Amino acid sequence: MGTLYCISFMFFISLIRLDFCRSSAAVEYMTEEKFECHYLNGTQQVRYLHRCFYNQEETVYFDSNKGEYIAKTEFGKPDADYWNKNKDIIEQRKSAVERFCKHNYGVWKEGAIERKVKPEIVVSLMPNHEEPRTVHHILQCNVFGFYPSEVEVKWYRNGQEETELVTSSALFQNGDWSFRILVMLETEIHKGDTFTCEVHHISLEAPHRVDWHPQMSDSAKSKRATGIGGIVLGTAFLIVGVVIYMRGRKAKTPFRGPQSEHFIHT
Repeated sequence: MGTLYCISFMFFISLIRLDFCRSSAAVEYMTEEKFECHYLNGTQQVRYLHRCFYNQEETVYFDSNKGEYIAKTEFGKPDADYWNKNKDIIEQRKSAVERFCKHNYGVWKEGAIERKVKPEIVVSLMPNHEEPRTVHHILQCNVFGFYPSEVEVKWYRNGQEETELVTSSALFQNGDWSFRILVMLETEIHKGDTFTCEVHHISLEAPHRVDWHPQMSDSAKSKRATGIGGIVLGTAFLIVGVVIYMRGRKAKTPFRGPQSEHFIHT
């Protein structure tokens, strides 16, 4: 089975009214358009999508496989009906498969389609949960800098996969054609536990695993260091005191020479 790749271009237009994504209300809003090329087995099967969003919700899209615009919400129905009746617009969208997707495939192949960047992984305890009053702590696995976007992140505790209290952020797209995702685990932490974040990505020959072990918080480390310092300082003072005491005692002891007849003078 062939591999499917998607190349997407988008632009945002805010605080402005467009004929492409019209609004009947004279209020501030944001519109977004995406132009996507989906490749299966190179250029053997190519699908072109023109997607239109209003306030982050997709309202209508054109699908080259169906040859028409399809409304996803009531708000998008007037646009879909209007564009589908315009043969010039429909023909222009259909021709995008050849003039846009296939024409640029060679350019995108090296820079995007065949590009693979390994993810970087950082596991940490959320700062607000270093000394929680509740039983549960929150561990976060920050996976970033990877490409393409398809990624799978799993949590393990002492070798057993955790699934119930795992939550994930949305997939963030960086400006350098890389992606980032944050996957969190809410769990109890006990001394001796081992937590593992496992990442699956096409750029990796095998899943990448990063372990995390419980450690003392900064305040606990500070208290421990203060205690050790106090003990060392107290011991030093004790030794100095004993030395001073012994020297003082030795100075007060009278000299008693040998009592013999040689020291008696007549």
